[in-house]
Amino acid sequence: MLKLLLSGYSESHQKDELFLHEALRHSNTEDDFKNICFVLGKSGGLFCVPTLMAFAKDENQAKAVAAINTISQIRERVKERDNSEMQNFFSPSFWQLHWIGSKERFISYAACIAGIFDNESLFEEKLIDDIGEKLMREIYVDIFPHESFRELRLCTSGWETKEDFVQVLSEIQADTLVQSVMLDGTIVKSPEAFYEENMINMRCDYLLTRLKFNVDYSSFHYLLKVASRLNEPD
Repeated sequence: MLKLLLSGYSESHQKDELFLHEALRHSNTEDDFKNICFVLGKSGGLFCVPTLMAFAKDENQAKAVAAINTISQIRERVKERDNSEMQNFFSPSFWQLHWIGSKERFISYAACIAGIFDNESLFEEKLIDDIGEKLMREIYVDIFPHESFRELRLCTSGWETKEDFVQVLSEIQADTLVQSVMLDGTIVKSPEAFYEENMINMRCDYLLTRLKFNVDYSSFHYLLKVASRLNEPD
């Protein structure tokens, strides 16, 4: 799968395909959605799969069916589709996100995501609680013995917001540095590093598509990417 992900886009239609991913999320009618799926089914690559997987769970049955059919068409073009790694890639459970960080960091994660809405008060409790509940619908996170995100936040005393936010800012600085040295050719990423980055980006594609927030997708994608640094074991 590493080789496939490294060449997941055909350079001849990379920009068009990325544009179609955005168009899927913004499509206003079922016909528009189906037409875009038709094109992706004919020529889309592996990087289409997370976005389509997100729509495969959509409440709109017509969109869900169109997405599932498109995924099947893409899978049929993958020669290595029968090996175990690729079977996992085309399984809906593969894209189900799991929170492996601490409960305290999940609260910080929700607060960080809430920042995309440019609210005057970064720590507006109701907004964080709303975001937290929406995230919990898409990310498997064990908050036992609490029954809601609000209850988790109110009953958690070890929530180190500042420390967690510093970690996210450090991730932004590190990412910026890596991008700059790659542009001037100082370093070259290994195939394994490219694979890891592709997987992170695709999981962000899946999550932002599922959340359906009315925000700038490019900025939101980057926020999800750097905030995912919090989802690591202590």
